[in-house]
Amino acid sequence: MKATRLYTLLALLIFFWGKAFGQEWEFADEFSYSSNECMTNFDATELSYGTIAVSSVHYFKSGEGDFYSYHSAARKLSADGELLAEKSHFRESYFSPNIPYLIENPNGGLYMLATYSPDHDYTYFNYFKNYDNPPDKAIIGLYRLDDNLEIEASYEHDFVIDTFEKHDSQWNYLPNHYSGQIYMFSAFEDEGSIVGGYIKTISHGNENQEWHDSIYFFRMNFEGEFEDFNGYEMTTRGGAVSFVYRRNHIVKDDSGYLFYIQGRGCLANFSPNANRKGSVFRLDEHLNVLNVSEFRHADYSQMPENTFYNITVKRSKHNTTYLATSSKSKSDPSNDEDCRLYEYDDNGTAVAVANYIIRSTNQWDIPAMLKGVDLANDNTVYFAYTLNVGFMNDLDSWMMIERLDTNLDTISTVYYDLGGYDNIHSEAFGITATNDGGVLLVFSSVNLNNTDQHWTTVTKFPAEAFVGIEEAHDNGLKVAIAYPNPGKDVLNIRTGLKDARVEVYDMNGMMVYRQEITENVTAINTMDWSEGTYVWKVYANNKEVENGKWIKE
Repeated sequence: MKATRLYTLLALLIFFWGKAFGQEWEFADEFSYSSNECMTNFDATELSYGTIAVSSVHYFKSGEGDFYSYHSAARKLSADGELLAEKSHFRESYFSPNIPYLIENPNGGLYMLATYSPDHDYTYFNYFKNYDNPPDKAIIGLYRLDDNLEIEASYEHDFVIDTFEKHDSQWNYLPNHYSGQIYMFSAFEDEGSIVGGYIKTISHGNENQEWHDSIYFFRMNFEGEFEDFNGYEMTTRGGAVSFVYRRNHIVKDDSGYLFYIQGRGCLANFSPNANRKGSVFRLDEHLNVLNVSEFRHADYSQMPENTFYNITVKRSKHNTTYLATSSKSKSDPSNDEDCRLYEYDDNGTAVAVANYIIRSTNQWDIPAMLKGVDLANDNTVYFAYTLNVGFMNDLDSWMMIERLDTNLDTISTVYYDLGGYDNIHSEAFGITATNDGGVLLVFSSVNLNNTDQHWTTVTKFPAEAFVGIEEAHDNGLKVAIAYPNPGKDVLNIRTGLKDARVEVYDMNGMMVYRQEITENVTAINTMDWSEGTYVWKVYANNKEVENGKWIKE
């Protein structure tokens, strides 16, 4: 098998939906998890000349545990969603621990910032010990890409990495997650340079307890030279950092930078607090850590614990930070998580909640994991999340895009799922506000009736989709949803509409329920209803605006 080739096995499965469901455009790949390789989209960046750069990962099937091994990849789409180029940047005997960053410099050049660590998957053809000169270093590389996404200039830095292998059940199941690696968790263009951060981990389970992970913050120019570079020892010792550090964790403020992170991990020489589960590192303009402080939930005293998951941040235009996250549910913390969007006042020594909203069902709900919040040019906020996810991808779901004003009051709420199929589970990865007022959404979907059938999708909605009901419908979006579906004792109708009502009919056309809508979620007790199919309708200003079928089990 030639590892450097693109995944031609999937070529026949590639298809395009140009305005398939009314949205401005949609690019989607259908792929099968039973295939030997595939490529998945994770983040989209609008370039200055209108094209879209898509950060992707090329997966090769490996062994029993680590089902796929990761490799950096990229795609480029035209302004109307046509595929212009795609490229897998496979590297022999290495894997890519994180999704690559595609960054445009001020002159319009496209660069890929990627990391490569020795591949420890001993069941995989790329296992580094199969080679005569096994690597003992990890690589941070900045690569200038041409129009076809080929590398035309390469700037690389080598770092000695822990290559210890602990062959216990945990390590054997996910060797690349629990081996020493370099994991890049943030990178963005800032005044002609790249600012970012990464973690160098030791192998999980290493018995030498004197070793610790290290965290680094850097500024790099577009010739690949480090202009600022600062490293700090952490209190952690190995582990799967990709489960904790996602993407978009750093924002720039008036005096330097702020790094938001979930978890208890902290710097060894900055008075670590064992109970801290939300930490802010304050950095100066040269990326030196000045102090580490704590941030909390607004209702911390009522929460099961001050735990944050899936953090991504965006700086506001009035010197505060928006933070998208998920938290344990108050009512069922062991089995349910809720979505939250915070605005933190962090312009000082303390970090305090300025405003927040909560979005949830009684199932597993998560914000877009890699970029849950973005800011439009008109200063409105876009918040993306997935409702009714279920645990381990076992429930139907809806991706939500909420447009908010600066007070986090809802301007409009729309709901989207992959059209044309029933019983689809989708998860939003990232949202990007475009220069023309539109929105890019990157997501992944699986057909629950045929779990080998998957899609990886980038779609664009125009600004008009978030203006009104008819405009949302014209662009393949909904303004109300019913869940869980199928359900048993409760039917929830969720909508952001005002002056609305819901009506429910049986299949004989007889109305069985009617209620005015006064909250975002209207819970209907269906305990005494007969099993079968019902039709729900939502009216606004006495006009039917949404309907659907709901099944009572």
